[in-house]
Amino acid sequence: MSLRKALAALPDDRDSAAAARMVITFFHRHAHDPVGADRVARATGLPLDRAEPVMSALAAGGVLHCDRDLGLSECRYEPDRILALEVDRFMRTTDSSARLQSGVDRYRDRFGRS
Repeated sequence: MSLRKALAALPDDRDSAAAARMVITFFHRHAHDPVGADRVARATGLPLDRAEPVMSALAAGGVLHCDRDLGLSECRYEPDRILALEVDRFMRTTDSSARLQSGVDRYRDRFGRS
């Protein structure tokens, strides 16, 4: 499977997209480390009920490898080359969209338009 299919399984709203971005960033920085949902929630500042559905979708999509017996208490991000490229691309696009949004916000602040 792929990151694209995993993200498609999540609700299409801003909160879910932001939570997915934070969880993927966390796992990208902690590749190959076993991490549980409670640690992800603490590290990202997300509520546990927000982090778990994202992790479940990523596990179902093959992005995360979780031990079935332990559930989401021990998941690893161990990408192959294709998945690593897909995640790197996702990380670059989210960074550029954040810069674009901050530019829009600066324009609105400067000229008082909403």
